[in-house]
Amino acid sequence: MKALTILATVALTSTSAFALDTVMAAKGRFDYIHTKTENKPGGETSSGVLTTSYLKLIIDSKVNESTTAKLTLDFKPNPTTDNGTSGLVDEAYLTKRFEALSVIVGKQAVMTGGRENDYSGRDVYMFSRFADSITKNLVGASAGYSMFGQNAYIQYLQQTDANQTPLTDKKVIGAAYYGEWMNKMIMPIVSYHKLGTDRPGAYNTQMVGSLRVNVDKFFVEADYLVLKQEKLTAAGDAKLNTIVAHARYLFDQGFQPFVKYINEDGKKGYGGIVAGSTDSERSAFEVGLEYYPTKDEDMRYHVVYDNSTSKKTSPGPTQKVEEQKIFAGIAFNYNLLK
Repeated sequence: MKALTILATVALTSTSAFALDTVMAAKGRFDYIHTKTENKPGGETSSGVLTTSYLKLIIDSKVNESTTAKLTLDFKPNPTTDNGTSGLVDEAYLTKRFEALSVIVGKQAVMTGGRENDYSGRDVYMFSRFADSITKNLVGASAGYSMFGQNAYIQYLQQTDANQTPLTDKKVIGAAYYGEWMNKMIMPIVSYHKLGTDRPGAYNTQMVGSLRVNVDKFFVEADYLVLKQEKLTAAGDAKLNTIVAHARYLFDQGFQPFVKYINEDGKKGYGGIVAGSTDSERSAFEVGLEYYPTKDEDMRYHVVYDNSTSKKTSPGPTQKVEEQKIFAGIAFNYNLLK
């Protein structure tokens, strides 16, 4: 896989590659983020920071009529390695198409997480704990079949073995379906993935059911996400149930108001909501406004407000964390070869 990454990098950055049908895009987001956190029991903290929330270089090349290549470099600090690639390499894969069939080989997206994970990280301000729990990109192979707007995939990937407890099983196997019905008015996603862990004979399972409904310039999305972690604690299999809803309206003048809601329930030792909890819950909402000055450029200004409450319900005593965030910033996506 290391050789594949080097080959993809050389091919995409060589002079001959630019003679092909190539797009090199700089994609990023810069924010001022004000955060206010209140721990009950405990105290209150408040801070503000100017930050680079997202910054990537994305190169897409058409090698020939049936083959494409993609390389994505992530400039956010990440010193780790992942199965032979630097943490700088977010994606590096080749796609070969055989009419309705396709094969993807290299470091690629894990097709889980529903509609929320289908967005670029540039366009998400508040993630669910389910999204925080999944690995975005891994090295491996996927096979797909597409017909009449229906797309089905199977994946065989491998998890990293660097900077963590050695995994007893590194495999990630899964399947995903992305559908389009009624001229893209209804767009479902269903996926199932099973991941090896460092717990002997135990696996993590991710199950997803999602739906997007498009009506003119308005759309609404809903995700039902389930994460099961076998033999995580003495209590048994930990579990996280997540519901995510997102609605948005696209005005002709470039304004896009949106709302998002998240509800999550952790059981039997899932610690991603409140550390040290056996049972926990989280509810969060978000309201925001994005403004695109021109229709021909993917550049915008945004103002977003987040509010989340995380609560440990057992063991006692009850612990609650309330967090509020305000984002004000700019995002862009420029083709550098234009």
